[in-house]
Amino acid sequence: MLVTDLIHSCSNDKVAQAATFCIGGVFAERVLAVAQENGVSAGRFVAVVVRDFALRAGETERAQLAREMAGCDQPILSGLRRVVEKALEGGAQFADDVKGFGMPFVRRDGGLSFDAAAELRRAAAR
Repeated sequence: MLVTDLIHSCSNDKVAQAATFCIGGVFAERVLAVAQENGVSAGRFVAVVVRDFALRAGETERAQLAREMAGCDQPILSGLRRVVEKALEGGAQFADDVKGFGMPFVRRDGGLSFDAAAELRRAAAR
């Protein structure tokens, strides 16, 4: 249930941005830096990561996240941080399902592919 709540709430750009600022600190600075490098808001970047998690995470990964979130004072923020940190570390590839991207969005090294960066900019402008 907590994982579903995380996905539903933080798939929204504005909610994702507010949650990122609530977490704050180095985490928020890293998210903002990566988002700015790619010409999007922090909220847009985080929402894309969350939507990708929703699309690609299997039952085992979701269950692991739920266990990590359980018992936290702020479980949604804790779960969001874990999902986004994984993407920031370069261990995830994702696509913006809302705009129908079918290609990898982030390379394994964590950088955006040229095509993906262009698509993300177009999506942000819409």
